[in-house]
Amino acid sequence: MKKISVLLLIIMFLFCGCINDSEWKVGESISKINKEYVPYISMGTLSGYENKNNYWIVINNGDSIEKLVVFSSDRKSLQTQNLNLIECEDINKLAGMNLAQLEEIYGSPHADIGSGFYIPAYITKDACLICLEFENDVVFSVIKRDLLTNDIIERAGEY
Repeated sequence: MKKISVLLLIIMFLFCGCINDSEWKVGESISKINKEYVPYISMGTLSGYENKNNYWIVINNGDSIEKLVVFSSDRKSLQTQNLNLIECEDINKLAGMNLAQLEEIYGSPHADIGSGFYIPAYITKDACLICLEFENDVVFSVIKRDLLTNDIIERAGEY
C-alpha cells in the first residue's frame, strides 16, 4: 500500500510540474497566454512575459504567436522560433537608411510596434529591441530598448 501511495504521489508531482512548465510555440493562441500571464511589455504586435526567471518575447498576429524568443536573465537566447536575431552595436548607422537597405542587411523587420503608425523593430541577440521611425521612407529616429527591463538604452537620429 505504501508503494502505491508513494508512486501516486510521484506521478502527481510530475504531472503538476508538467502543467506549470510553459513551453509556448508558434501558432499557440495569444489570448490563452494572456489569460495566464500579464505582459510586462506590450507594443503593437510584440509582448514580453516573465516566466520562471526567463523572458519570453512574443510577436503575434492578433490571434496567435507568429515568432518568439526566450532570453535568460543573463541575456542569452535560449530558444527562437521563426526569428533570426540580429547584431547591431551602432544604431547611429541606421539613421538615414531606407527600408530596402535595412532589409538587405537584417532581413524583414521582426515586429510592428506601432499603434496606428508603422514602426518596424528588430530584436537583437543581446535582448534589445531596435525601433525605427520613418519620415519620407527614410529612418529619422532609432531607439534601442532593453527587452528585459523595457528601459530605453540609446537614441539616435532626430527624436
